[in-house]
This record gives sequence, structure tokens and C-alpha cells, in this order.
Amino acid sequence: MLTIIVQVDAPPGQAIGIKEDLAQHLERFGDTRVVSVTEDLPEQLQLGASGTTR
Repeated sequence: MLTIIVQVDAPPGQAIGIKEDLAQHLERFGDTRVVSVTEDLPEQLQLGASGTTR
């Protein structure tokens, strides 16, 4: 078994399309199963010591 972790710098909202495309390409090498997909979206800047905006 081989586990591959891929980090892609893509526009927000593209995770599902990229996951499907990568899975289709990898299927030629054997059974492929996507274990997890996470999307780290940019966070909004927050001001103030307590982390809340003023």
C-alpha cells in the first residue's frame, strides 16, 4: 500500500474537482481510494487582543 499526501495551491472551492481528477489519474496504477480532503481557506484578519474585531 502507498499513501500519498499532495498539497495543491489552487483557488478556493476547487478541492472536489482536484480530488476527482487526481483519483482518475491514479486509478491506472491500481485500486484508488481517497481517504481525506481538507481545504484550508484564507482567514479574515482580526484585530484586538481577544481575537474579536472592534
